[in-house]
Amino acid sequence: RVEPLVGTWERETRCQEVASALERAGLENWVLEFVAGNGFIPAPAESGEIRAVTDPNEIADPSDPCKGAVPRVHSHFFTPGGEFGSLDWNGDQVDDGTYEILDDYTFVISKEFPDVTFNYSIQNDTITFDPVIPECAPGCFEAAWSVSVAYPGETWDRVS
Repeated sequence: RVEPLVGTWERETRCQEVASALERAGLENWVLEFVAGNGFIPAPAESGEIRAVTDPNEIADPSDPCKGAVPRVHSHFFTPGGEFGSLDWNGDQVDDGTYEILDDYTFVISKEFPDVTFNYSIQNDTITFDPVIPECAPGCFEAAWSVSVAYPGETWDRVS
C-alpha cells in the first residue's frame, strides 16, 4: 500500500531548521555534516561560479555553521511503485530508497542502512513527517538522516 503518500512534497528548507532539529533530537554531532550535505552555504567555485559547500570541513565557522546560509527548495517523492527519493534545489536526485505504508499514520523507508520509520499526517495538500529516531542514536547516520528528511514540525506542500 502506497497511497496517500504518492506524489511530490516540497518546501523551502533553512539551515537553522535542520541544525535546530538535530540539536533537539540530541544529534548535534551531525549538524556540520547535514548543513554541508544540504548545500545551504554558497561558496565560490574556481570558475567564478557559485557552488554549495558540500564538505563539513569547508564550513568557515563550525561554531556558527549556518552563517551565510541561503534557503533551499527541497522535495521528497513517493511513487506508486513504492520508490522514495529526494530532489535538491536544482532538481537533482540526492536520495533514494523504497517505502511502505504500515498504517494511516506510519511508513517505513528502506535504504542501504537499517529501515527508518516515520509518522506522518496529511491535511489537504500539506504533510508533516515525524521520524521515529532509531535506537542507535546518536552515533548512527540513519538517526540524523531521519531528522534531516523529516524537518519535524515543519510542513511540506504537495506539488504533484
